[in-house]
Amino acid sequence: NFASHEARELRAPLERSTEVVRRLIEAKKALYHQAARTVAHAADPAAELARVEEAVPELLRGEVRDGAGNAMAKVERAPGAPGIPPQFRELPVEEPVPGEGGRSVLVVFAADQSLLEWHEELGRTLDTIRRIDSVRGELPRGYRLAFLILVGGVVVAATFTGVLLARRYTRRIAALVSGTRAVADGDLEARVAIRGRDELGELATAFNRMVEDIERDREQILYLQRIGAWQDVARRLAHEIKNPLTPIQLAVQQLVSSYAGDDPRHKKMLADADEIVGEEIASLRRLVDAFSALGRLPPAEPKPLDLVVVADDLARDPSLAAHLEVVPPDRAVTVAGDRLLLRRLLANLVENGVQAGGGGAVRLAWEAGDGVARVTVDDAGPGVPAADRERIFEPYVTSKETGTGLGLAIAKKIAIDHGGDLEVAAEASPLGGARFVLTVPLA
Repeated sequence: NFASHEARELRAPLERSTEVVRRLIEAKKALYHQAARTVAHAADPAAELARVEEAVPELLRGEVRDGAGNAMAKVERAPGAPGIPPQFRELPVEEPVPGEGGRSVLVVFAADQSLLEWHEELGRTLDTIRRIDSVRGELPRGYRLAFLILVGGVVVAATFTGVLLARRYTRRIAALVSGTRAVADGDLEARVAIRGRDELGELATAFNRMVEDIERDREQILYLQRIGAWQDVARRLAHEIKNPLTPIQLAVQQLVSSYAGDDPRHKKMLADADEIVGEEIASLRRLVDAFSALGRLPPAEPKPLDLVVVADDLARDPSLAAHLEVVPPDRAVTVAGDRLLLRRLLANLVENGVQAGGGGAVRLAWEAGDGVARVTVDDAGPGVPAADRERIFEPYVTSKETGTGLGLAIAKKIAIDHGGDLEVAAEASPLGGARFVLTVPLA
């Protein structure tokens, strides 16, 4: 349509241009013939030929011949002379001289070749434009209708597809925005469910991982705050309880030893009292030791540490060696850890496992992955109920009759101080009991 429109617009000026060039060529030819006739009819053809040479720059050569064809007068200009076109075609014009016994005039002009080629090119261009202009009129109406239907169908399909894609992406973006707002409002349980492996899917996965990290960090911060408060209380209780224990024990012992009578019932009562007070004082001393351990827990000083070294330290403990089964990985795993604190953490877990399993085996294993070392401690005990998996790490929560409930709290704090965490796995241990999982950053 555009080509045919341009063809109609250009046709008229091209036709006029072609006519102008044609007239110019015809005028040049008429000039050349008129010049030849002027020389032939002049009283002195030779002199007139010289004047024509000056008047017509395109004159290449000219001769005035006698009846025998011999040149009586002659002029000639070399190619390249002023007025001679660079590209030309010789155009000879011969005129008889009237009443002079067969004399004649022959003049040869240098016709401009580019002017002729221009005229031919204009003619060809005009023919092409006429043909293009005729295409629209000759094209069947059904063709044009089919073309419009095809183009319209493509436009409708593209628009419909674009709308569907836009709605799909806007829904996914809206889900991300909704999740972001929920997190901003403090809901750290918010997750974005976006399927796919494109950029939005990767963004949703990264968002969910970020929220999980924030939630875990917040829980760890709250846990450390609670432990910090308990540490302050433990330091004060340890100080307040420890001071009167020795005087109480000495007073009871003195009371028992000062009795000089021989009443068996009274002696037995004093002995029972001494035993009961001794047991309670021993229990209080264990509690004071636990308080002191929690209150004086040193800060972690992580250094590159091979976990095999910590496992060897545990294996040298006589109380643990007989129950400990170590399963090291094929390659060394080096973590950023404090040797003393990690040994204390794992010793606490192994000791708890031995007690929970009634003296059974405890398996210690570890592996590296995703920038952390994952250490598992499996026991053969009854396991940990799902409701107690988070509560078990709180201070003074214990299922043992003689336990203080501070061992796991201390172990979790050590793990968090290392930039890791300590949890009870949801799945059961291969040994049938509980599985504790410690994560520590790799060195």
